[in-house]
Amino acid sequence: FFVTEYTGQTAWQRPHLEQFFKSFLKFIKFFILIYYQIKKICSIIFNMDKQISELICQKDESKALYAAKELIDKCDIKEFEKLCKKTDYLFDFVKDNVCKRIEKAVNKDNFRNIIKFFNFYSPCFDEVFSSVLAKYANEDLTDDILEILSKGNESQKTYAASYFKKIPDTVAKEDLINNLSLECEPLFENCAAALGVMKDTESYEKYLKDLKSEDDFVKLRAVKFLIAYGNKTVLKNLIDAMKNSSMSENIAGEITNLFSPSEIIKLDFENGALLYNNIVNGLGEILPLENIFYYEIYELLENLFLNANRPESALILFNLKDKFDMLTQNEEYIFDLDKNIKDEIFTVKNKLFSKNNEFWEKEKDLLLSLINENSPYLHDVLEVISDNRFMDFTYEIVKLTRSGNEITAFEAANTLKRLGELQKIDKNLTFKNNNLKAAFEQMFT
Repeated sequence: FFVTEYTGQTAWQRPHLEQFFKSFLKFIKFFILIYYQIKKICSIIFNMDKQISELICQKDESKALYAAKELIDKCDIKEFEKLCKKTDYLFDFVKDNVCKRIEKAVNKDNFRNIIKFFNFYSPCFDEVFSSVLAKYANEDLTDDILEILSKGNESQKTYAASYFKKIPDTVAKEDLINNLSLECEPLFENCAAALGVMKDTESYEKYLKDLKSEDDFVKLRAVKFLIAYGNKTVLKNLIDAMKNSSMSENIAGEITNLFSPSEIIKLDFENGALLYNNIVNGLGEILPLENIFYYEIYELLENLFLNANRPESALILFNLKDKFDMLTQNEEYIFDLDKNIKDEIFTVKNKLFSKNNEFWEKEKDLLLSLINENSPYLHDVLEVISDNRFMDFTYEIVKLTRSGNEITAFEAANTLKRLGELQKIDKNLTFKNNNLKAAFEQMFT
């Protein structure tokens, strides 16, 4: 238009103008290309220092690996601190990817930079840090980490103890034992695990003895030590400790960190059933639902159905039915769970509720043999009876109120109250324990 309007000639009639426009268009293209390349380079340069903790978590593997290398090479402690805080909210597969990228970024020239991150502890990095440091371990590095184990803060000591799980140098034994007295849970477990690799008998015998303590907190700490220590010959001792503790659900959960629950119940149904009953009791309140696959609940169901003629199976099945019905009826328990976990919870529930009334009537009849004061399931069977309003067992429960064990008598009375059958017992029952006495009298007001 320009050429024709003002010169009266077209571009092909004015060769120099044609060349001008071609050159101009090439210049514009070149300028646009340079602009986007500079923008891309600036984005990498300016974002990397500020957002390594973001980039290392991205799906783009090349950018994430570059971020991991920058993190380690530059020893960016501030970004690592941000990354540690983020790990609480990341999915497991994202955390796994981050650890793999860090592992790839560490080499013989930068591995010592890992030690500078020890001030900020996250369980996510425990394994990868100990692995990469063990890969490049030497006498000088071991001496430096031993110094940290002795004089560092709790976070530093926790990573240092993890190193000695991979490099079980007994020179660290004294410091590992000393650090067991600290309250930091990850440090305690790492020290116990390192001592287990070293096969230290001094600490092992001490905590084996603590399993018999009257103090439930001492007993639970002993359980945690022995589980982390990793000697599988202690299963019977752990089960006995669970049977004689008011924190049986906690102990049951700890036991599954070393033993497969489904394997235990196959080898020893009686103890395995007791373990599983405590796991079911603790699910959602004491024990996290995120561990439902870890506790092998679906595998348990299959085993219970095969042993459905046993009273223990009947109790656990009713316990499971009530528990999973409650979990799915209350959104607060499952709203923030991973989809796979939610699906598993509903799968277990549907499997239980697929059984007909005839099946559940037979299971209910089996509960009768558990209603005696010597039963390890007495408390749980009374809960199941009151929750499901099984009126058939009123006579047996009334008999329990005359037990010489005051706690048993009180629990029986409380069950009758919940069933609306309190009038069937003597309201003048006597209790030596003042708390039980006051609570019993309150039932009739």
